[in-house]
Amino acid sequence: MDLSVKEFALLEALMRAAPAFLSAEDLLEQVWDEYANPLTNTVTVTIGRLRRKLGEPPAITTTPGVGYRITNA
Repeated sequence: MDLSVKEFALLEALMRAAPAFLSAEDLLEQVWDEYANPLTNTVTVTIGRLRRKLGEPPAITTTPGVGYRITNA
């Protein structure tokens, strides 16, 4: 599977946190850097690309107001 550096780091962060959720802010801090804009949609866009590459069934779930996590497939 061909993942970008950020996609791989995002997947790694989610796997390390499993089964817990990580908020977009948590992911910005862990995958990007302290200068990342917290109002950006960077996490959402990268999660979308990663989901498409991982295929079906969805491996990443979103709970509004909580965050993202890897599912038990």
